[in-house]
Amino acid sequence: MIDELFEEPYDQSTDIESDNQAERQITPSPILDGSQVLRHDGYDVQAFRETLVTYAKLGELVHQARRQLITAPALIADLFWSFIKRAPEIAPVAPLTPAYAINQTIITQVLGTVEWEQVRSAGTVGDVLNSALATLGVANKAIKALDQTTLDRVNHVHELESGAAGLFAQAEALDDLAAQAEGDRAAQLFQQAQDARQEAEERAAEAARLQEGLDADTERIEDATRRAARNGLAAAEAEIDAANAAINTFGGGYGPGAGLSDNQMTTREKIALAQRVGQSKRLKQIAAVCGRFTRIALNVQYSKVQHPPDEITSITIGRELGRILPSEIALLTDLTLEDLFFLKYAEGRLMQYDLVGNERQGQGPLIVALDSSGSMTEDMGGISKEVWSKAVTLALLAIARLQGRDMAVLHFSDRGQLLTFHFPKGKGSHTDIISCIDHFYNGGTVFEPWMAEALTLVDQAAYDKADVICISDGLASIAAQARADWQHRREERGMRAYAVLIGTNQGAGALASMSDALLTLDNLAGDMPVLETIFAL
Repeated sequence: MIDELFEEPYDQSTDIESDNQAERQITPSPILDGSQVLRHDGYDVQAFRETLVTYAKLGELVHQARRQLITAPALIADLFWSFIKRAPEIAPVAPLTPAYAINQTIITQVLGTVEWEQVRSAGTVGDVLNSALATLGVANKAIKALDQTTLDRVNHVHELESGAAGLFAQAEALDDLAAQAEGDRAAQLFQQAQDARQEAEERAAEAARLQEGLDADTERIEDATRRAARNGLAAAEAEIDAANAAINTFGGGYGPGAGLSDNQMTTREKIALAQRVGQSKRLKQIAAVCGRFTRIALNVQYSKVQHPPDEITSITIGRELGRILPSEIALLTDLTLEDLFFLKYAEGRLMQYDLVGNERQGQGPLIVALDSSGSMTEDMGGISKEVWSKAVTLALLAIARLQGRDMAVLHFSDRGQLLTFHFPKGKGSHTDIISCIDHFYNGGTVFEPWMAEALTLVDQAAYDKADVICISDGLASIAAQARADWQHRREERGMRAYAVLIGTNQGAGALASMSDALLTLDNLAGDMPVLETIFAL
């Protein structure tokens, strides 16, 4: 029975070994003990077992729920399959035993809700993490919706069924032994078999009476579990969205070339990433904002190549009147040839110029300097300046990945605090990306250290002709020598520099003097012009 899978306490220390064994062993057949509501096969069983090992929370739920409801493990497996399978179907592969009839009631109610469809649309089909999150949300609520009387009845029915099945099996074994024995020994064994069979029938009859009580209460159970399931599904959808945002933000899931690492993230890595982001308010806020910024960034980059065609490369055929050769237009001047022109136009066979655009995309490396002073935590327009700046950084990383550009991120503060992260070709592991984005000094503001580091970088071949973007909320001044060195190297290295000043005019003159463009933001809610400028680099 599926219950046997969960009788031993869950031991997370065996995860890796169990994972390796799970990869080698494929369950050859479905569960045929009358405990499963959905049609399934051995591969579905194996997928569920592997998920219990990979995602500890689901394994913990199974063990905790089983203490309340003995049929919970089978119910949770069915719920998991309802999310991960492409076409789940309520069609038991073996007739359900009475104790598991309540699972069919619950599954039917869950699958009949609009929320279940919405959760599947959020991306559970074929996705282990999302399916596990959905299962956690709905299973908890559905089981808690059952009152104690119902739980006790189901558990007692299961106990009686199991006892009766055991006694029937014992009676058959005794009959076999009696058939092989002789005399008094045979009579004694036959009597024991009869007693066992009678006790089994009594237990089965009692189970049937309890099941009648459950059947009479079906309507109330349906209503309670349906309401609870809808609430659980709504919460699960929000959690799935948050997990996907975290994975896309820090795992490179936005835009072309998704996946900042050369290898795709494993399910275990996705789970670990989602859990880490979920424990940090800052990272959750950044993940929530990053999706919008990245879409804007990629749209801006795509728009750059939609430059009006201005160079003739060859002659082709078509029906674009603005490109038609004069010799074709001349057909309209002769009444006898006019019909030929319209025929060729209708068939798209007019000779025309083939034109292409020559808009240059910025392909230089990117250097982003992030102000890590305490004032960057100030809220503006619903998000903090720090969250905004780091979401912009992640969107720039998506551009760097799209265009194969090297990128460096410099965290600067006062007291000589400076930390640099490098992302060759815009790529890096999700752990490196999170470490970069989660870093924050919470100090003061001094520009000279990051400017010196940026100049050191542009002397390297990888950062030649770099685009430098500084995001800050103000400074007092920049030393004259540092400014002179900066201006000299900008011209020498073909470096472009941009500054974004948030929420203040403090230091605007100094920033403007060292930048190709100074962009100011008084309210982060009106950031579109600034974003479009930055993302056009």
